[in-house]
Amino acid sequence: MNLLAIRAAVAFLCALAPLREAAAQQGGPEPCRQGVLALILMIDAEEHDRSHYRNTATSVVESCGPPVAPQSPPPARVAFDKAACGKLALAMLEGIEATKMGSPEFVQARDTFAAQCRGG
Repeated sequence: MNLLAIRAAVAFLCALAPLREAAAQQGGPEPCRQGVLALILMIDAEEHDRSHYRNTATSVVESCGPPVAPQSPPPARVAFDKAACGKLALAMLEGIEATKMGSPEFVQARDTFAAQCRGG
């Protein structure tokens, strides 16, 4: 996929972000699937340091699967690892596709993604 196509896809998905975030608040697999797909595109395009990536990542982490357990101190900032974050996003997508958003595997992938891949 060429860079122009990736950027066009990301721009389209970002334009839908308010709708996606509102739908994600309602729960369900489709808004989560769209959010994770957007994350995968943005990770591939190396846009993890942009605000639309951070907003989408936060929306996915907070609204997909069981509620996130509250963390006391914020985790130490970790350098963004494109390969690891891409694998975690794919693991979340697989959980969504298999209708297992409540599974321990999905929760583990989501929580690890939250700790390591929110961008910055």
